[in-house]
Amino acid sequence: MHWDQMAATPEDLRERVTRLRRGAGQQEILESIVGAADGPWLGTLDVDARGTAELKMHLAGQYRLIAVVTGAGKLDLAQMKSPGTEQVLSSKPSLRRGWEAPAKPPKPPEWLGYVVDWIGKANAEVDRRAFVEWLLIGADRKLATATDTIHTLRADLMEREMARAELAAEVAALRAELEYLAEPD
Repeated sequence: MHWDQMAATPEDLRERVTRLRRGAGQQEILESIVGAADGPWLGTLDVDARGTAELKMHLAGQYRLIAVVTGAGKLDLAQMKSPGTEQVLSSKPSLRRGWEAPAKPPKPPEWLGYVVDWIGKANAEVDRRAFVEWLLIGADRKLATATDTIHTLRADLMEREMARAELAAEVAALRAELEYLAEPD
């Protein structure tokens, strides 16, 4: 699902996490992350057949989080995107990104705390005005697309009406010719 299509609020996500029939550890991690999302966060939660949950959330399109939690209750991946930066915590060292030389990534037991702190910082950075501006940009884009679609449909309709008018004239001419030929001499 694309970020612009996400519509689940933190409350919706909390309900979805509560309905998960997975391990308690997985549920606690997801509840902690969703519980930290204070404000106009939007997201989605998907669970695969193995029980691995993928939580995607964003705040006004500026701050994006992807968290993957295994059915055993292990935070396997946390990808955090802020304006201008991206940090990835992963159980696979080759996937880790965004950690400069002086700063080292936190150890796996500290990942959840780091993600919750990151969400708290994002909450402080984005106010209601920024969120409404982001919504307005998306709505403007949808309106422009709808307007273009309507103009295209109108142009197509005009072409079809012209073709219909030509066909109607042709039919009228054929009927007139048929009436002329049917008249007795």
